[in-house]
Amino acid sequence: MVFDRHLAINHPLHYPAIMNNQFCIKLAILPWMLGFFMVLSPAIMTAHLQFCGPREINHFFCDFAPLQSMACSIPFYVLVITSSVAFIDIVVPFILILGFYIHIIITIMKIQNKESKKKTFSTCSSHLIVASLFYGTATIVYVKPKGSQYDKFLALMYTTITPLINPFIYTFRNRDVKGVFRRYMKHLLKQ
Repeated sequence: MVFDRHLAINHPLHYPAIMNNQFCIKLAILPWMLGFFMVLSPAIMTAHLQFCGPREINHFFCDFAPLQSMACSIPFYVLVITSSVAFIDIVVPFILILGFYIHIIITIMKIQNKESKKKTFSTCSSHLIVASLFYGTATIVYVKPKGSQYDKFLALMYTTITPLINPFIYTFRNRDVKGVFRRYMKHLLKQ
């Protein structure tokens, strides 16, 4: 999404030529493929660990850190690879997103018309909010050496809360939805 917005704002005349159907399909497939192959090595290494103790994971889904904490011993290289993959999967995309948005904001600041500036910024703000919620909580959970008591709550944030509020954040940018919501709230307040 950030690349699409970056291209539309910074290179509007090139947008139709670059952002064709074939390129969109590649942009959709690339993160899936990268994510799958990045997670494959830590998953295989975790599957080869020797487990002892309780057979119940202290988490609401089977995640690497809680599962690895149940192992009798975790070789150092497994922890290094798991942390490295987490860094590459979480921090690198977030830095790229922030970099694109910084460039977009610099471009927006050069716009003279206040209405155009407001409209352009509003198209980017909702994605930036959702990306910050997701990547911020995921970074705290995965890119640190030891687990904490808040990992379940933070994992709940990026697995459930962020996807749950995502449609609301994007929907409330729509004028028609805002109008219906205002009328509904006025109707409720009159009762």
